[in-house]
Amino acid sequence: MVKNHQIVQTKAQENFVHIPINIKQESTTLIYHWPTIIVCIIFVITGQSTTKLLENFYYNQLQRKDYNSNRQNDGVWTQSLLQTVGFPLLVIPFIFFTTKKHNQQQPPITSDRSTTKVVLSFSGCIGMLLTGHGRLSGKGKLESPFRVFTLIYTTQLFFTPVLAAFINKIKFNRWIIISLILAIATGALTSFSSSFGGEPDETEEDYAKGSWPALISGVYFSLILCIIENVFKRTESTTRKQSFASVFEVVIFSSLVATIISVMGLLIYGEQHDLNREMNGFLKGKGAYVMTLVGQAVSWQIYWVGIVGLVFSVSSVLSNVITVITWPIVSVLVVIFFSFMDDEFDVFKGVALITAALSAAAYFYRLHKENLN
Repeated sequence: MVKNHQIVQTKAQENFVHIPINIKQESTTLIYHWPTIIVCIIFVITGQSTTKLLENFYYNQLQRKDYNSNRQNDGVWTQSLLQTVGFPLLVIPFIFFTTKKHNQQQPPITSDRSTTKVVLSFSGCIGMLLTGHGRLSGKGKLESPFRVFTLIYTTQLFFTPVLAAFINKIKFNRWIIISLILAIATGALTSFSSSFGGEPDETEEDYAKGSWPALISGVYFSLILCIIENVFKRTESTTRKQSFASVFEVVIFSSLVATIISVMGLLIYGEQHDLNREMNGFLKGKGAYVMTLVGQAVSWQIYWVGIVGLVFSVSSVLSNVITVITWPIVSVLVVIFFSFMDDEFDVFKGVALITAALSAAAYFYRLHKENLN
């Protein structure tokens, strides 16, 4: 009787240790967040496509070919500012999700305060990285040919998995690796057939000056995703169930810091005077100039909510993969709406779209298998 009683106790302990903690947590993420994943992907595609189209329109209407070497980097701080200055638009949805969370009586208020403290403690670092990423990526595109910039910027797909494994202890299986390889192929193929309205002409090209900003901005972007994922992992210990309000919280606080830094940089470098000159020289008029900048600011916020939402729902690696595999879509839209350097829909764009679809399929197949398990 004593032995039987001991055996029953041992089995009960084993079930308690191995079943509830890991499997329940994974199924919650994969089952209940599928609608969130789909919406976030739509946000990324919509935000990134609109932003890049407006950015091309912006540089095209400024006639950058008439710029000399002294004005080649005009607007770099402005473009960095546009990536984050639209954050006040997120306050209303943030309040909505926070109110909904409290009405459902999920985590207590003390847990919310603890979550906010974690977000605030990292917002300064994320904000500085956002500023650096915005400025360096803008500078890289204006210094080097866009094909070179895109190819170098694709290296973020190498940095993100390494940093994710180091910072967040993420483990990879063959389907994630296959997805990453296909995403890298997508980025490389896109670089062979991409063009950009602010691309320098042959006399302005400087591969050395443009390559380093492209590489470092890719590292910054990878760090941003991995640190945000680490923030969400830390807040898991303070809340029973996270709300999507955490996504808006991270974007708002980080963007606030980045906006302050970008405004300071803009004033120090005197770009406020360039804004007036650009407005007066904009081919479509002052109204179109203002609407273009406003449209970029709004589109960037849609993009960042989608990117951070994917980190929240799955991981920084999936977020990075989705970012890169949407590049061919942007490239095709540029062909449809603009005509830079006789750009057209070629075989590289077609193959890039195929590898992008296969990359997404591989990652989602991995999620589907984990869901079944």
